[in-house]
Amino acid sequence: MVNSSVMTISEVHLNVRENRYDYDAVVVGAGPAGSTAAAEIAQGGFRVLLLEEHAEIGVPLHCSGLVTPRTLDEAGVGQDLVLNHVVGAHVYAPSGRTLSLGDGQTRALVIDRVGLDRALVARAQERGAELVTRARVIGVEHDGAGIKVRVDRQDASTVVRARLLVGADGANSRVAHLLGMDGPAEVVHALGAEGTLPGAEEQHVQVFVGKSVAPGWFAWTIPLGNGRVRLGVGTSNGVKPVECLRHMLETYPAQLKGWQATRWTGGTIPLWSRRKIVQDNVMLVGDAAGQVKPTSGGGIYPSLVSAKLAAGVARTALAQDDLTERKLRQYSSAWDKTFGKEYRRGQDLRRVYTTMDDQDFDRLLALFGSKRLLEMVNRYGDIDFPGRLFQRLTKLAPALWLFVRGPLRYAPLWK
Repeated sequence: MVNSSVMTISEVHLNVRENRYDYDAVVVGAGPAGSTAAAEIAQGGFRVLLLEEHAEIGVPLHCSGLVTPRTLDEAGVGQDLVLNHVVGAHVYAPSGRTLSLGDGQTRALVIDRVGLDRALVARAQERGAELVTRARVIGVEHDGAGIKVRVDRQDASTVVRARLLVGADGANSRVAHLLGMDGPAEVVHALGAEGTLPGAEEQHVQVFVGKSVAPGWFAWTIPLGNGRVRLGVGTSNGVKPVECLRHMLETYPAQLKGWQATRWTGGTIPLWSRRKIVQDNVMLVGDAAGQVKPTSGGGIYPSLVSAKLAAGVARTALAQDDLTERKLRQYSSAWDKTFGKEYRRGQDLRRVYTTMDDQDFDRLLALFGSKRLLEMVNRYGDIDFPGRLFQRLTKLAPALWLFVRGPLRYAPLWK
């Protein structure tokens, strides 16, 4: 349970590194990435401050909460956060063509996303991290061998000095902006809602593709059970998501008949691209670092892994009192070794995806409807690592290369 009686920043005593710093590390953002980084650094015996801009952990919600089973393992949380099990998907093209995927095995879990955030924050607190909510970072600057963070909290501002700053403050990271670090090269704007959909299948997601429906992205419904679903749509070409939602409801009346929203959400998905994620005394993790899959926009699993990679390097750097960019780049290297190949493949797949028109999607669904390809998708499909599947499929069905218009940016990765 999250401890609501957190310390105020003014109550902190200067007792870190001969009173030069208030904390060893300040982590900005109490989502999965930030809370995990805070917990892992604090476990090493370092004093950690975890700052959260909002009053409540996990609120507002900006995530569909669809994850793979390995995500819960990585988070170290139990099945009590699972709302539903997903065994497959129905994919719809604008023409009406449908592709049904799945073989009856659980492929994904629908989770209590707010509950996940709160469980991870509680763990960080248990390991010694101090949580301050309603804390908005308004200034960041290097200060000798450390970092100085100005925080606005309840109409008063104060300065916190630390040896290390971890920016885990989302797609529109203020930490990155204030320090002149690159933001995402491409974002998807999404609109979502939770509501009721009479007759909705209990264990299948619905995915709606097509340039006319969700240009540059896709739309979806995710079953929560008992006729409740999470519905959403994203776009990356300037069309407003609300316009796409309206068109989606008109295009698929049979699949979405009776939809009633009870709670709306929205957000920005920062798709991965090569960018700098460390500098002296600073690390970025999660959405703030753009560690989001270019194919699906999923970020929970990679953010958990990335936060642990960052924390491992941070503990060593703090112990050695070496917070230089050169030292912290060990985190960038570890991340690239873990995810780089898959994300570069994903960027290729995204480029192909954005060149396709409605007729291409229709042809692609027809191609995937063949027994051999369908069996391979059901056998090797993995929403965390889709690039591996596509590499297998192109060997089985060379016709897939017809959808690749122009050279792949990372062509050697597909050999």
